[in-house]
Amino acid sequence: MKRVILAAVLTLAGCASPVALNYYQLPAVNQSRQVLADAPQLYVAPVQVASYLNGRGLVLQLSEVELVMARQHLWAEPLAAQVQRQLRDLLSNSTAYATELSARPGAVVLTVQLERFHGTAQGDAVLSGRYLLSSQAHSQPFTIRVPLGADGYPALVAALAAGLQQLSQQIAAGLKLADKTKRTDG
Repeated sequence: MKRVILAAVLTLAGCASPVALNYYQLPAVNQSRQVLADAPQLYVAPVQVASYLNGRGLVLQLSEVELVMARQHLWAEPLAAQVQRQLRDLLSNSTAYATELSARPGAVVLTVQLERFHGTAQGDAVLSGRYLLSSQAHSQPFTIRVPLGADGYPALVAALAAGLQQLSQQIAAGLKLADKTKRTDG
């Protein structure tokens, strides 16, 4: 009888062992260009995320109306801070602008609102929302879908990072268009 009780206690103790947590972050962007001293300034404002994205867990959309937040697959730091840093670094590499850590007079300010930044049950990463450059009159909506290269959360994070790369290219094109318009008007 003692052996049965001991086996039951050991089995329950094994079930009570802590669950492994996995932490994820967007990949670092290599700084690949020198910024000129007289380069125009760009400030990426803190990114605004939908309230359901403010949690620690990565989010998966299971159906048109059902979203679940992972309990064991967590962002290593707040998502808004990671996206802000990622966009700042990507735009620093792909534009003639010098990105700033704080808003300075005369700097172009980029404001981004993320409404969707999650995976889908169909195997895509989805990013959507709006961005506004202070040099333009209207915000620009965006929706980006990136197929996952494999199953799992690491593939989801990589696909979300690829989506941010695409978004940074859209923003860079908007900056170039604003510069071109400013030169022809001025």
